[in-house]
Amino acid sequence: MLGAIDRGEVNAVCSPLSAQVALTMVGMGAAGQTLAQMEDALGGSMDELARAANTLSQQLEVIGDAEREEDDDEAPEPARASLVNGTWLQEGYEIQESYLEDLATWFGSGLWEADFTEDAAREEARSEINDWVSDSTNDLIEELIPEGFLAAETRLVLVNALHLKAAWPTELGKSGGTFTTAGGEERSTEMLHGSTATWHEDELCRATSLDTYGGALALALVQPTGELDEVLDAWAEDSAALSALLSGLEDSQVSTQLSMPAFDIDWDASLKEVLGSLGMTDAFTDAADLSGITGQADLLISDVVHKAVITVDEQGMEAAAATAVAMDTTSADVEMQELVLDSPFLFVAYERETLAPLVVGWIGDPTQTR
Repeated sequence: MLGAIDRGEVNAVCSPLSAQVALTMVGMGAAGQTLAQMEDALGGSMDELARAANTLSQQLEVIGDAEREEDDDEAPEPARASLVNGTWLQEGYEIQESYLEDLATWFGSGLWEADFTEDAAREEARSEINDWVSDSTNDLIEELIPEGFLAAETRLVLVNALHLKAAWPTELGKSGGTFTTAGGEERSTEMLHGSTATWHEDELCRATSLDTYGGALALALVQPTGELDEVLDAWAEDSAALSALLSGLEDSQVSTQLSMPAFDIDWDASLKEVLGSLGMTDAFTDAADLSGITGQADLLISDVVHKAVITVDEQGMEAAAATAVAMDTTSADVEMQELVLDSPFLFVAYERETLAPLVVGWIGDPTQTR
């Protein structure tokens, strides 16, 4: 997904995880060629993806609990993370009981009824969904559902919301500095400085990671040795390349001096074209087979909207992402390294035990903020 979004964006942040979970909720009711395309695009069978989402949700839920129990006033604020789901169903619209059970069992999804058929009631539903997303993301994402996303034909809206916040164990230093954009322009920006204990290097990039208080979350920072596009292409062609990078960081013990800009960015877009480019096409057409939801092939995905935010400063990081799917009826030795991120680079906020990438993106100009 990161490799498929618009490369023209100066800065970008997204959560393939959030999109995957929301679409897996849909895919639990898919069949035939629609199911095959969705599983290929999402990277596994629906049962596997549902179990993984359930496990990760539980993993994130307990992050920071041990530190909160210690109640140490001198320590940084304990980390927290959540991955939650919600379902809004058209009043009176009947769906399979087995599908509702899957949503509750694997995704813990709350279920609310709404009226999408009337203008005023549809706007009320839009406001309700956006308020839920805002509450679930610590107000970082305030309007996921834009005007016009819902229609009189909408029958089901499935939403995933991800939030994480974590402090560095020790506050980073900061000073003035410069950042050179891909176009060669120098920007004056605040630079952060600190030490890390990880290092990874291959033919495409050099990387380190910032640990967080409690150790459950980390932020990988990746500097291309060539062009940013070369790393994005490699990750798009083989998702194992990113896993290898994160594993390499977790397995390393190398002292590294890090310099990087603070950044505060957001990004939002429809994922319809991105998913189509990844081979998921039938679900958006009358050929969609989502018969596991209603018992008949009378639904298609009208659109998928995604929004993500990340802030990184001297104290820590906070990030959030949300995805909504609308369904309508058819018609080695200790060494010292240095990483100075003063030109375009990538970032990956990840859960350390599972190595699950939570929020990813790139920085082309840290002076452009949300």
